[in-house]
Amino acid sequence: MNKTEDQARAKRVRTEQAIQYAMQSRWDDAITANRAIIAAFPDEPEGYNRLGKALSEVGKIKEAREAYQRALELEPTNTIARKNLDRLATAR
Repeated sequence: MNKTEDQARAKRVRTEQAIQYAMQSRWDDAITANRAIIAAFPDEPEGYNRLGKALSEVGKIKEAREAYQRALELEPTNTIARKNLDRLATAR
């Protein structure tokens, strides 16, 4: 396996773990997992979307908005980030 394949596999494993945490409502674990993914793959809008979701679930609205905003910067057509940013605009 070459380095690129290793990175892709590691990203896939970490992503699956982050999704499992979210499905179990283990939001603090999901935040940690998604931050680790973003640290390794800073240009992945999906990581920011998942991070935004987890942050919003624990009431960190400002940080959630920042995560969704970053997803939109990376991918301006990202409808998930846009929809969640709009929803959070009315949140306190």
